[in-house]
Amino acid sequence: MERISSFTELTAHLTELNSRKRMAVANAVDEHTLDAVLQAVELGMIEAFLIGDVASIESPHLFEEHSLSPYVHIIDVPEVKAAAVEAVRMVKDGEADILMKGLVNTDVLLRAILDKEKGILKPGTVMTYNAAMEIPNYRKLIFFSDPVVIPSPSLVQRIAMIKYAIHTAYKFGLPHPKIALIHATEIANPKIHYMQDYLDIMQLWREGEFGDVIMDGPLDIFLALDAERGSIKNVPSPVLGDADILIFPNFECANTFYKGLALFAGAQMGGLLQGTDNPVVLTSRSETTLSKFYSIAMACVMA
Repeated sequence: MERISSFTELTAHLTELNSRKRMAVANAVDEHTLDAVLQAVELGMIEAFLIGDVASIESPHLFEEHSLSPYVHIIDVPEVKAAAVEAVRMVKDGEADILMKGLVNTDVLLRAILDKEKGILKPGTVMTYNAAMEIPNYRKLIFFSDPVVIPSPSLVQRIAMIKYAIHTAYKFGLPHPKIALIHATEIANPKIHYMQDYLDIMQLWREGEFGDVIMDGPLDIFLALDAERGSIKNVPSPVLGDADILIFPNFECANTFYKGLALFAGAQMGGLLQGTDNPVVLTSRSETTLSKFYSIAMACVMA
């Protein structure tokens, strides 16, 4: 598989595959979610099961323009919690390959996902969020974790985050992804509470824990992504200016990173919950239709 370096290439790849994934959307009534879902249906990426209160659907185009599509199914479940539970059930029972959050509070959907008997997260598994960002004028997608789920990861959680990100990179055609453990500087300050995790992770990498990947850290953003600026510091690094995966120390850093780039640089992001049995598209209502669509596309690659 050739490397996928942009969301345009990702969309083209999925369109050429001509293989639809089945996606259950919990409370699929808001316009941005529906527009993203219907775009994915039209491009042949998914077969959609829209679960929710039909009377609350915000898209006037759903029935007018798409009513004849055999790949859109509407399941009327008026109560939001029940819609979330039904969407998770469909995934758990093999009736859908992907779960997507519609107009439902994240905590409601997560409770259904985490249910010990009916959920889709195995006990003891780390659940985290892995994202891809396309930055205008930058040459490739950047994968990063975790901007949403884990506030201050433990060592075990950081290791899981890295392994999920590596798996995602493989799916995007990167045989030897380069990973940067992000800090404000390249100096391993022992007073920083997460620094020992970074040092332990680097030792595990040297021992082969993460497979055939390239890793370095701590590194700042310049060293990780800009070889020219990074070289000014004269810091030797196998990742210098060419990182594919950024692992942030906490979700405040990762969240600020992507929101700042989205707001001021027009960057686009797609992301998924990982660690669950199936990909979960978990976007907020404030995310753009395009971001939701790219997240669906990522899920199709990972499913």
